[in-house]
Amino acid sequence: MAPVKVISVYARLYAKCLVEALAGVGRNLWTLALPMGLGIALYFVAALVSPLGRAGGILVAFAESAALSIWSYFSSEVVAHSKVGLADFPRAIRSYFWSWVSLSFVLYILTLLVSTALATNPNRDAALTALNLLTLVALNAAPEVITQKGTRTGLDTVQRSFAFLQETWIEWFIPNLLILGAGYLFLTRVVPGLSGGAVLLSILGACAVAHVVAVFRGHLFRELDGSTHRQRMYRFRTGA
Repeated sequence: MAPVKVISVYARLYAKCLVEALAGVGRNLWTLALPMGLGIALYFVAALVSPLGRAGGILVAFAESAALSIWSYFSSEVVAHSKVGLADFPRAIRSYFWSWVSLSFVLYILTLLVSTALATNPNRDAALTALNLLTLVALNAAPEVITQKGTRTGLDTVQRSFAFLQETWIEWFIPNLLILGAGYLFLTRVVPGLSGGAVLLSILGACAVAHVVAVFRGHLFRELDGSTHRQRMYRFRTGA
């Protein structure tokens, strides 16, 4: 198939996911405040337990997993075209809490092993930075794997995320890299030139956009998972 037609197929697919994301968020406008609210809550939790040393660090890790569970739950419900409200918070905390705890534990052990193995190596910090970047890439679809594939253990999440990206890495990373690039330009070119209330408004706007992006990614994962490039081309030709 000609490159132009391939581009048209995926442009239509991405547009469909974006329209569905905007429509879903539109039915649940209050969820736009989730990233900001959860971020503020984590900040206060960290400040409260920081004097507890290592125990405080563990509590912060659990709080982060709870926050990720809440955001994952509401984002996935929006993707599923559900109407959600504040009454769903107890269920939101429980739904994916242990999935995130398990994944965080796996990543913690991996980092600890690498850090210990390179304890006397002068390039340890560079190696840990490279590991973090590799993790960011290899587990980029972990939030969607947790919510849509229902993984419960960290290892299962790692395996399924990696398997998904093996099959769809081009289709998945093209829009995600464009979004990441836009975010980087916003933070480095726009935000430094702002002052006063404009900074707060920009942060609020960025958090709202982050939520729309999370819902968009959920729709994109659903479209890509379980389908092949050839099947998507066929759907385009038949107008499905």
